[in-house]
Amino acid sequence: MSGTTKDTTMRELAPGSRREPRVSLVFYFRDGAKIVVPGPTPLVVGRSWPADVVVDDPSVSRAHARFFVGPDGGVVFEDLGSKNGTRLNGAPTARGRIAPGDEVRVGDVSVALHVLSTVPGIQGLLGYDALLRLLDDELVRAQTFARPVSLLMVGARGPGHPLRTWTPALLEKLRPVDRAAVYAADAVLVALPETSRAEADALGMAMVAANGALRFGAAAFPESGRSVDELLDAARTAMTRGPGPSVPPPASAPGLVVGAKMRAVWDMIERVAPSNLPVLVLGETGAGKEVVARGLHARSQRREGPLRSVNCAAIPHNLLESVLFGHEKGAFTGADKTTKGLFEQAHGGTLMLDEVGELPAAAQAALLRVLETKQIMRVGGDRDVTVDVRVVAATHRDLEAMCADGTFRTDLFYRLHGVTIVLPALRDRVDEIRPLADAFLREASRENGRAIRGIDEAAMLTLQKWRWPGNVRELKNVIERAVVIARGDVVTLDDLPERLRASSEAAPRAESVPPGTGTPADAPAPGVDASVDYKERLRREMQRYETQLIVDALTRAGGNVTAAAQTLRIPVRTLTHKMQALGIKKRFDPA
Repeated sequence: MSGTTKDTTMRELAPGSRREPRVSLVFYFRDGAKIVVPGPTPLVVGRSWPADVVVDDPSVSRAHARFFVGPDGGVVFEDLGSKNGTRLNGAPTARGRIAPGDEVRVGDVSVALHVLSTVPGIQGLLGYDALLRLLDDELVRAQTFARPVSLLMVGARGPGHPLRTWTPALLEKLRPVDRAAVYAADAVLVALPETSRAEADALGMAMVAANGALRFGAAAFPESGRSVDELLDAARTAMTRGPGPSVPPPASAPGLVVGAKMRAVWDMIERVAPSNLPVLVLGETGAGKEVVARGLHARSQRREGPLRSVNCAAIPHNLLESVLFGHEKGAFTGADKTTKGLFEQAHGGTLMLDEVGELPAAAQAALLRVLETKQIMRVGGDRDVTVDVRVVAATHRDLEAMCADGTFRTDLFYRLHGVTIVLPALRDRVDEIRPLADAFLREASRENGRAIRGIDEAAMLTLQKWRWPGNVRELKNVIERAVVIARGDVVTLDDLPERLRASSEAAPRAESVPPGTGTPADAPAPGVDASVDYKERLRREMQRYETQLIVDALTRAGGNVTAAAQTLRIPVRTLTHKMQALGIKKRFDPA
């Protein structure tokens, strides 16, 4: 068996000889796409080696079918006695010819014939997990250099519009730096480096204008989120529901709190909610800090008042005070009317300040004044306005360490943490995974018009032993996609992302946990010292990440601390202090 294949991505194929192929075969499956160039020598398609084109899909036989170019130049396929058969445009076909516009089904895998693109730089369709890894790298770059990055989801409005009919047009609109991946049988994700939300929207609108059967949703760093899972959730929500806040996750319902650690959190919420004390919520990204804020508000005497929330990291520094405190008409260019800030909007209620550790020094000072005096002054104003607001601050950062290195005000820290609630990571409350997954499945089934009745045990065990770096939000994203791509009425292991399936094969399975026992939640995560509490692990993880960012910046700057500080957009004094605290300085001392 021989042939020319590209197994990782669908790529433009450069001329390999004087007889350049005119067409290519594209195999669309759940974890990505593959492209092959057919020739006179048959290419065997199967589920495993020694097939020339390996498609890891349970519906494909070990040696399912073969494709080749016939004497007249047409592309021919033959079924090789496969279990699930081969179909041409829906009809079972043992041997046939495929032309542009036709669809061949090798089991459940769609195969289409395309004229090779002549557009330079098209990178095509990555696997789903590969795109998420790439997007994660782009987010680190965007954070380090304060650059934009967006995520676009494009999908069909209804049945009858498979990927093969519209993805070539999408790919030709992309730049060489853009990357796309299969999200579902009728949807594609596109990572767009150096692209603002407005530019991502423009690309989506261009696709919809060219093909009215499509819809799209866009999300951008940092306004839509700062993690892969936040951007994925925002893009999917924008595509399926339109702009606006997503439905609160099921974790907001106390009935789903079955583990000892989360029961302790909600007991604390019940005790603290009736007071007016400010609350500081600590937890990893995606762990559910906004759910805690909603729980505090709903159980407080302010529950009839407004609840406002803002991600401090998503607001440009020059607009922070205007967003928080409002502005008077004429205060700056474009201020054509007086506008109330979030503190005034939340009067009589609760204001959640998410990612409060990202506030710059000037905003920290202004926030401290409000907490001390309960008064704000609009930008451009000359009088104080009294506000009655309970502040719930949240962060994944170690504010005490930031106070020690001078990047966060100590007096503001003490004002904010009247009460501190530490939210455990999902990997530390394994007994929550089953009820959460079931709730997300019901929600996703309803929203996508699917009648999915459950998750099989092999898939559930895999969910229970995954580390969940993105926490509850990552679990929600995994279940949402599994519901969309599931072939039957039960989510199976094959419907989970490749990274989860690989972990299932590489490690022994976890024991099934009856709801409410609390045993796995009380046990340390793999590789974690049980004597190290959550807060300490969070501090170490943040130190590791901060160290990596600083080392990368210093490396790019050739050890020049001033240049590295400019790259990181922090004062030289702050960087020097951080280097000393993290033990980085000696690595870059001049020889």
